[in-house]
Amino acid sequence: MENANPPPTHPVLPAALRARFNQELQELQKISAFIDSRLESIEQFLNRFAEQPNETSINDPEPDNGSVDTPLVSPFPHSDNDSDDEEVLNELCEYENTGTLHRERIINSFDGDDLAFECMIGFRKFTAYLDPFLPMNIISRKAYNTIMVDRLEWTGKNLIAIIRDVYVFVGSFTYITDFVMLEDIGEFIMSDMAKVLMGRPFRKITKLKYDVAKGLVSFTKIFDTYTYRMPRTIPRLKNFNLSKVPPLLELSQNDLMNKIMYSYEKNKFMYKNCLSLGLEYQVDGSMKEWLLHGHVSIHETT
Repeated sequence: MENANPPPTHPVLPAALRARFNQELQELQKISAFIDSRLESIEQFLNRFAEQPNETSINDPEPDNGSVDTPLVSPFPHSDNDSDDEEVLNELCEYENTGTLHRERIINSFDGDDLAFECMIGFRKFTAYLDPFLPMNIISRKAYNTIMVDRLEWTGKNLIAIIRDVYVFVGSFTYITDFVMLEDIGEFIMSDMAKVLMGRPFRKITKLKYDVAKGLVSFTKIFDTYTYRMPRTIPRLKNFNLSKVPPLLELSQNDLMNKIMYSYEKNKFMYKNCLSLGLEYQVDGSMKEWLLHGHVSIHETT
């Protein structure tokens, strides 16, 4: 007896159509392999640059000896054939070529879209700018020399060194991150705007959130939050450079619940973790006094 339900037959593609399909499939495989190789290369570089990032909290115990590990400085030799030097330069050049539009919109404009926040590196307070597209954190040699006791001299090249395990403080939060040191960061941000420029490695460790449209950068850990609002250009004062005004610290709902009504009140509890830094960091006496005893605000005298 014949089978009443014969198995379905699959249509046979014409030879020309099948050849075209195979050709397009091979092209897609090549493109996929190229993208995978580029992503792997970038991932390997970022892993070497920011390997095993550390993060501490103000509630963590302080070191017994009152000091922290000394940042490791890896100067680049003068040889033009140095592979690490060339790799970093290639990353910077690639960023410069492909990210110009984004950088101009975020960190090189005066229209209020600049993403910035206040932080301390060592005992020095900085307005650090954030570029989410930058593959590394950058600090100028001049800024570094104001932080560390052992200063570095200019090598004759813009790319000077990679500094690992540098302590960065944002409010009561402490982060350990790496920097690429440049003599001049004017290629990547207006030279008179910043000495510190944060990129993807810092964004990764801090898990910060940013909103370009609203001009907000926010750091959060458990119930504590530090949100900075970018200064906006006021039309009546357009002749003044308001982009140099420090970012404004906004209060969270938790702050209001704790009866902190003004930003200056929250400032009293910020950056105290830098008091545990070792002798390799230059100590700013006035900043240390402020951290130990606080400062008197005009609001407290009225």
